[in-house]
Amino acid sequence: MENSIQSLDQVKASALDMAVRFGPKLVVALIILFVGHLVGRWVGRVLEGMLVRFNLDAPVRILLIRIARVLVLGIFAILALQNLGIELVPLIAGLGVAGAAVALAMQGILGNVAAGLTIIFTRPFHIGEYISIAKEEGEVLDISLFSTTLGHADRSKVVIPNRKIVGEILHNCGRIRQLNIAVGVSYGTDVNVALG
Repeated sequence: MENSIQSLDQVKASALDMAVRFGPKLVVALIILFVGHLVGRWVGRVLEGMLVRFNLDAPVRILLIRIARVLVLGIFAILALQNLGIELVPLIAGLGVAGAAVALAMQGILGNVAAGLTIIFTRPFHIGEYISIAKEEGEVLDISLFSTTLGHADRSKVVIPNRKIVGEILHNCGRIRQLNIAVGVSYGTDVNVALG
């Protein structure tokens, strides 16, 4: 009984010692991350205002804004980790190994991202255009990193993974579509009257 009370006292003492040593550092690290989040949002708004002037497509703007926010948050996360006294070189090496394993496990998703970047930067079609691809057709409603959304005339939507689009034959009808409609009239009809 006395040994368990002593071990409990030792656990309390060591927990108190760690809280005194690492508590302020942890609070400062959380403040750094919060400030990084705010700065990332601010950088995103400023970058969005600048990119609107360049008349870039919406998917390209969104991608560049997200990349900027992630980079800013990553810099602040590194600062927070350094504040906690974590060695970054072994951490980066471990992340590299883990990243390779994750990349192998997520080949389909990464294929969609690569195809999405290809679509966003080569711009074979834009939002609002009518396309036919991969045995599907419709008006392009959204282009994201992972998929492209097409809308049909019956108000339904089709979501196509981007890796199914890149490398396929694409028929882009543009914003104005022309329909070939055959109208039959009897042989004895005056053509000018039928056209009028």
